[in-house]
Amino acid sequence: MNKKIIGLVIATVTLAGLVGTGTWAYFSDTEQSTNNSLCTGTLDLTIDGGNSPVTTFSETDVAPGDHDSGSNILANEGTLDGELDIEFSAITNTGGTTEEYGDGSGDLGGVAEIAAYMDVDQSSSWTAGDIGLRSNGTTYSHPTTLNYDIINNYDSQSWDAVETMVASAADNFVILWRVPTSAGNEIQGDCVSFDVTFILEQAEVDGGYKKSPTLPQEPPVSPIQ
Repeated sequence: MNKKIIGLVIATVTLAGLVGTGTWAYFSDTEQSTNNSLCTGTLDLTIDGGNSPVTTFSETDVAPGDHDSGSNILANEGTLDGELDIEFSAITNTGGTTEEYGDGSGDLGGVAEIAAYMDVDQSSSWTAGDIGLRSNGTTYSHPTTLNYDIINNYDSQSWDAVETMVASAADNFVILWRVPTSAGNEIQGDCVSFDVTFILEQAEVDGGYKKSPTLPQEPPVSPIQ
């Protein structure tokens, strides 16, 4: 065999061996992104320190001219800021059956009045920063005078986004009640009752995403040629 041909064969075999064993390589540099994670926060609304139903007020033997109040502590024990919604149930009236005046119609809810508000600073009085609940579903604040209305007008009413409760915040929910001195004998033996529901939802639920209000758009797809 020609010596030139033999030398070319040997050179070709040697080059193939170098490529196969990776002796030749491009420049490189390696970095890492590690321990990526995504964890959710919590919303935990408590009332008077727990998660069981409580009573704001319960009075018996009330007479015209009587008045008082009841309150509960609402707290956001979670790690996220929350938006507080409040809902009243349907108002239930039951009538007394006293010998002279009880007609069984249940008139107390149309006479007795309440004023409900969030005591934000927990001062046990209506002061600056507190939030009142009107019977028409709107809110108001101090220094507006507390708004009393008959209990029947709160029937199935709700208030959306009454306030933002940051994590670890605590406020008092207060109901003041009174029976006017002008109340007549028709309320003797009557009772009125209702429930109040408190809902804490994430603060951005009505306003879109917290971190990314506008989601990234998908790139346009080119038509197939």
